[in-house]
Amino acid sequence: MNKICRVVILPNFFMFRKYRFCSSLSTLELTAAHRKLFIQIANSTILKTCDGRTYQKIIKIQERSKIFKSLHEELDVYEQLFQERFEIDAKETNTTIDYKQMYDRIMNDDVDMKDLMQNIHAIGNLLLLDVIDFYKTVLNKDHHLDTDEVQIEITPGVGGQEAQLFCRDLWNMYEHLCKLKNFEWKSIRGEIEEGKENSTKGMMAVVRGEQVYEHFIQENGIHRVQRVPVNSKKIHTSTSIVFVFDEKSVTNKILKKIKLEKQDLLFETKRSGGAGGQSVNKNETCVKVTHKPTNISVEMQKTSSQIQNKSMAIQALKNKLYNFYYEYEKEQFIKNKKSHKMNGDRSQKIRTYNFVHNFVMDHITNTHYPHIDQFFKGDQLLQLMYRHRQNFYQRIVDEAFASILSHTTL
Repeated sequence: MNKICRVVILPNFFMFRKYRFCSSLSTLELTAAHRKLFIQIANSTILKTCDGRTYQKIIKIQERSKIFKSLHEELDVYEQLFQERFEIDAKETNTTIDYKQMYDRIMNDDVDMKDLMQNIHAIGNLLLLDVIDFYKTVLNKDHHLDTDEVQIEITPGVGGQEAQLFCRDLWNMYEHLCKLKNFEWKSIRGEIEEGKENSTKGMMAVVRGEQVYEHFIQENGIHRVQRVPVNSKKIHTSTSIVFVFDEKSVTNKILKKIKLEKQDLLFETKRSGGAGGQSVNKNETCVKVTHKPTNISVEMQKTSSQIQNKSMAIQALKNKLYNFYYEYEKEQFIKNKKSHKMNGDRSQKIRTYNFVHNFVMDHITNTHYPHIDQFFKGDQLLQLMYRHRQNFYQRIVDEAFASILSHTTL
């Protein structure tokens, strides 16, 4: 135990350990902070106030954390012995120790050390997977992380025709990226504005592929473009809004909301107007139905039958409510990215595409990308998505750790 404790006061040697613990998860690195938290979990007592599922999940993580801790204690002893040996050699030869070179020599030459590090690496990977599983099954069951299909909607914000043209540019950029990732891209809506080539009122596509949700979810928000239009000499700033969502999940959520209850509906009848004969004009065949919670209403007088008009009015109301709640879900997604307006306000952007100075600025990661044409080909966007996914998973792991530790005590 004494040797293990002495390790703490010799940071020059052990600082290089952080380069060795990298998760097999392509988007997440096992850090020194994670290591400390796993060891803390290993030393903790789990509170029995949590529910059965949560308790079992934490027990599993704790058991692996104990193995992780034991392997680290063994590693500490190994490293302490090597440290002492090299310090003795340095004194005898009167030379300065290059700690990094020494660490690399140990890792390359000592078989036992290699095996130990591989075991730590493997257990660390499993623990990170356990923590992510805890997030998915306990903290956020509506996580979408296993979703292999998303819908992408691109609509013009402010800027008139320039905003519409920019929608097409973003559309082409995402299509190129899907080719690079071997994602399936299928257009389901591309409304070209009549009389204006390449202008659009809104576009939507379905993208399918492994881990597609975590690739595209960070694209949600307002994208700003700065360039000089063909018919102008001044720089114009315009925006397009990108909305990425799990269509199945959003649809299910909306369908639950538009499950109409009798107490939520107000029916009114009146005589129909216009041509149609005496039966239409004398009888109250026109039906108006109002959804009380939203005050959305529909009026129907297509037939001479009140019953048929009522049935059609209810269906039309459902369609209207679906569109209403769809826009609401879209707004919530944007708000979650700290954009408080759905009008494409230039100040609420997540990324700027500056054609004048030939660069792209990502405001989420504060990263500058030169050569805007290369960015639109998809390679640099793919690199940026990798960084976004790292941050995305890091937030998930941090949230899961906080929850796990809240159910334990030292």
